Amino acid sequence: MQASPDDQPTIGPVPAPAVHCMTLNLRRRVLRPPTHPDAWERRREAVVALVTSEAPTVLAVQEALPTQTADLTSRLGSRWEPVVVGRGARGGGEAVGLLLDRERVRVVERRTWALSRTPSRPGSRSWATAFPRHAVGAVLEDRATGTVFLAVATHLDVASPWARLRQAELLGRVVRQRGLPAVVMADWNCPAGSAPWRALAEAGVVDSVPRASRLVGEEWGTFPHYRDPRVGGRRIDGVLVTEDAVVERAAVSVRRPGGVWPSDHAAVHAVVRWAS
Repeated sequence: MQASPDDQPTIGPVPAPAVHCMTLNLRRRVLRPPTHPDAWERRREAVVALVTSEAPTVLAVQEALPTQTADLTSRLGSRWEPVVVGRGARGGGEAVGLLLDRERVRVVERRTWALSRTPSRPGSRSWATAFPRHAVGAVLEDRATGTVFLAVATHLDVASPWARLRQAELLGRVVRQRGLPAVVMADWNCPAGSAPWRALAEAGVVDSVPRASRLVGEEWGTFPHYRDPRVGGRRIDGVLVTEDAVVERAAVSVRRPGGVWPSDHAAVHAVVRWAS
């Protein structure tokens, strides 16, 4: 039987010194009939198959409820180290975070920032947001090259353009203050080229897609919502990198392992390297 394109990785494992960065909004678990496209019980194994075959060095996830994080960590095995934190004041609830390939990177430092006027206060809200928003980061040492870089996962506000802009400006300051090569991965809840993406670019954190030496596949939109993906659709998820990164490849994955969408969002990939 001939393999389906959905069975083949969009990027797959990459050799050093390249680092495979991937972001995926998992779509939070909600009560659905088991056969519904949005049911986590239906999607769970498709997510595992996607991550296992793509083998990212650094995976960012959004909308991860504790049961979903537990499902993934148990099924993916010990290769990936979770750095996943909820948005509540005590780190509970809906989470964003990182799953890290232990064979390639070592965690030097873990850090969480509230996306508010008081970033050091977990669970804090600003700019009239309905829910807390936060970013989860890790300073990583590449075991293969010795390069130390910052990886950040986040999820901007869904409702307020003003809040998204302020949150993006805060992220830009965080990256600039750390002074490290960095990758920032998110569901930005706004399309590439909009004000939050421009604010980050002004801070030196830029969209990986136009910088890529090669775009793998079509320029799909990243929110197909379980429907057929659309070329040229809005790209609201993305991998952003500091300007010292060389982006070898970038892609939006619309794979459906076993014919099942892993999420209502598509995964976004970038293969990057930094001068050591």
